[in-house]
Amino acid sequence: MNSSQIAEDTTETTAPRCFGMYTRRATPVIEEAMARTRALLQRSGIEVVDLQSILSGTNVEVLLAFGGDGTMLHAVRLMAPLSIPVLGINFGHVGYLCAIKENDIETALQLVIDSKYSIESRTMLQGDVYHDGELVWQSRAFNDFQVGGCNRTVTLEITINGHAFGKVRGDGVIIATKTGSTAYAFSAGGPALLIDAISLVSSNAVFSSAIRSLVLPTNAHLRIRNLTEIARPYVIADGQKDFLIGHNTELQVTASTCPALLVNLGLISEVETLHRGFQEVMLRELDSN
Repeated sequence: MNSSQIAEDTTETTAPRCFGMYTRRATPVIEEAMARTRALLQRSGIEVVDLQSILSGTNVEVLLAFGGDGTMLHAVRLMAPLSIPVLGINFGHVGYLCAIKENDIETALQLVIDSKYSIESRTMLQGDVYHDGELVWQSRAFNDFQVGGCNRTVTLEITINGHAFGKVRGDGVIIATKTGSTAYAFSAGGPALLIDAISLVSSNAVFSSAIRSLVLPTNAHLRIRNLTEIARPYVIADGQKDFLIGHNTELQVTASTCPALLVNLGLISEVETLHRGFQEVMLRELDSN
């Protein structure tokens, strides 16, 4: 064996890095940003694949989601069972869930290329719908599940950890994560969660209920049974996926075994700064009492 053969035998090969890119709405602005991102990553020796390749089994280090909060919600639900972290690049209106804004793309990408980021784990919800004991629909939710949305009064029976808790007659209920507690659940009168927990909130128009809002531990098991005979409410995940349910159909909600993974670059958006400021004010008020 000569020296060149020895060198070949002892040389270690490093697997190429691979990132994913995804958008739900390919506007000219987003397409230009994605082309610019792809070129920058490829110049750094990083392979770039689309969402379909990831779902077909290609392993990626990070998924870059271009859009607004809707794009992030969809991407996170898909990536959670694959344990792939998501970095949101905001091209929407608010983009609270997105880590960076359009103008920060190059700065953010360099941090990711240099592996100068952490991964943040957030609780998601698992929702399973049963009718006559048969599983008929299921989904994960990053923000919340809603039961209602039919523009009619619905009656729902609530069971928590196997114990009957009460009934809600009105628009419906929302079951939210900490992340989703400042979204629709908060606008319906629910609490902004400062800890990892689950909130159960009666929607705005409630005619009779023992429940307006509850804060539950993440190991809680909720069952919401539809007692409505005339109207058919929906089970809605993150305001995006829905399923029409009938009388005596039941939604079971638990914390998902697959947490959402988000890329944290240490760059705080204006909206997140406002949200954290709100949390700090609340904590100061609690400390002063």
